[in-house]
Amino acid sequence: MSNQYRLHLHPNGYYYHRAKVPADIRHLYGKEIEQRSLRTRDYWDAVRRLSAVIVEVNDAFARFRTEHAGELAAFDRAIPCCATEQPVRIDVKRHAADFAKSIDAEEFVRRTAAFEHAAQNPRAFLDNLNLAACCQAPIHSLDDCEQDTLSVLREEHRLHIEVRIAAVTSARAAGDFRRWTAAVDERVPKIDMTQRAALVRAMIEAELKALAAWQDEPELMRHPSPLARTDRRVAAAVLVDAAEHSPRPLSGLPLMSVISEECFMTVGKEKNWSAKTDAARHNQIRQFLDICGDKSLSHYTQDDIRYLKATLFALPPQSHGKKEFKGLSKHQIAEKARERKIPGLSAESVRQVMTAANIVFGWARAEYDHTLLNIVQPMIPTPSSSGSKRGRREAFSVEELQRLFESPVFTGVESVGAWLKAGNVRMSDTGRFWVPLMALYSGARLMEAVQLLRRDVDCEDGIWFIDINDGPGAEAGKSVKNEASVRRVPVHPELVRLGFLDFVQTVEKDARLFPDIAIGSAAQRHRYASKLFSKLLVSADVKGPKKVWHSLRHSFEQACRDSGVDSAIMDQLQGHIQKGMRGVYGDGYKLPALYDGIKAIRYDGLNLSHIHPSEPEHGGRGIGATGRD
Repeated sequence: MSNQYRLHLHPNGYYYHRAKVPADIRHLYGKEIEQRSLRTRDYWDAVRRLSAVIVEVNDAFARFRTEHAGELAAFDRAIPCCATEQPVRIDVKRHAADFAKSIDAEEFVRRTAAFEHAAQNPRAFLDNLNLAACCQAPIHSLDDCEQDTLSVLREEHRLHIEVRIAAVTSARAAGDFRRWTAAVDERVPKIDMTQRAALVRAMIEAELKALAAWQDEPELMRHPSPLARTDRRVAAAVLVDAAEHSPRPLSGLPLMSVISEECFMTVGKEKNWSAKTDAARHNQIRQFLDICGDKSLSHYTQDDIRYLKATLFALPPQSHGKKEFKGLSKHQIAEKARERKIPGLSAESVRQVMTAANIVFGWARAEYDHTLLNIVQPMIPTPSSSGSKRGRREAFSVEELQRLFESPVFTGVESVGAWLKAGNVRMSDTGRFWVPLMALYSGARLMEAVQLLRRDVDCEDGIWFIDINDGPGAEAGKSVKNEASVRRVPVHPELVRLGFLDFVQTVEKDARLFPDIAIGSAAQRHRYASKLFSKLLVSADVKGPKKVWHSLRHSFEQACRDSGVDSAIMDQLQGHIQKGMRGVYGDGYKLPALYDGIKAIRYDGLNLSHIHPSEPEHGGRGIGATGRD
């Protein structure tokens, strides 16, 4: 049921409605597939918008038939044999599966609407139901049901599915196939009677299976809380008392899934979130919804947030990808992990999920209801005692750097494919050779180096430099961390000695410097590069809990300090935001000052004499010869 009818995830991250143009109008319509953006990257939001767009597109097809009726009729008269002499051959299973998807979409839209109605106005929702049929236990008052709307919803859904299954079964037994034959005529016109009968039978079976799948869904689980464990009448009294004394309304705000989408769209634009940050925030809210459920913001309680925090601390990292937890809810995974004493998420990971919810609550308070209490913010775990991200990573020692740069990739490999094994093949024309050296002598972040183009290496007044930028219009998919990351870093003399500028000369002007390192999608641009260089660190035996690729930037910073480089120049070289008033006035240091800082950087005790300088493929003098001493 996850593959909704006509729902398509585009490579750009947005969901689209895609529908095949009906066969009877396709020759005049001008295209085979009608595609429209749902203008959202959130799956559940896309599903909610899907039904309206389906109706809109179907209406467009109907209008097209009406407006071009004469042309269509003329076409049919011109080829009358199509309906009899050459009937269309179809894939019965595929069409039946598509029909089942439409049943899934229809049921999902219905349930979503019912849930939203119940969440926004429980009393009005219950007034429209046959409570005697929906509630298995005796009903003492409407208040009882209103305090347990979830159970009523579950029973109402169960009865609805039973009625639908009974209706399909009865129609099949009575030979009343009008609904399915109409669907066949709409989907696959001009098929012979034998195929029509086979498709009708297959569609009926597919519908029954789809409905049975909804019927077999696990029961909706509410997390244990002091309120849930009390008697229902006591719980009702507690809620009434809370409503009378609370300064905020208990209804009226949108569901978390809806308001979070609006919030992230607005905040993301204001703060210029990258695709990676946007995807991370959406993923964090999905975790919140998986654990606390999708409710109006004003319906969440401190019990919900306390339960969220406890569950997150018990969830093992990457638990969703492990076979032992397949098919389990977050609550069940947490319980299983506790029983097996499996370590849970770190405080920082829990902090990030709760921070996403905190952003939504804070935004909703400002934009929707100033009386809304932000119950998340006070319960967010405090940052670790190390105080900053910098404290969670360590620089490589000189001995570790020596081991890293004595790896086969710098001395000779067995082959390009077996680049971690020693051999005689040189790698000096690849990113696997140059990116680590650039990180060591320029302080560039991983993707800042990987995404470089040939024209990003340039010369001004005799000083060669690397232009780190996001390019006009996000050229070639380039991006940077923040505004301070856009900078020019002079090329270190050691890189010139090793032949970096000669290597650059061999690359075409508009090409990437390191095409051998793939760049992932907008949300995971670092995916391939991270895996690639993680293997290098492991192979060199320098990887550890606090020793990762980013440790090279820490090594660069330590080398700057040890070499007496001014802290302001050091920050500008690394793309750090300038502190204090120096970040307000002026445009930063010019290339000569930056070059003086770069050429002063040295790593005492590190010997790279075993790395032979790169030789240009072309004859003649390398461009490095024009660089300033």
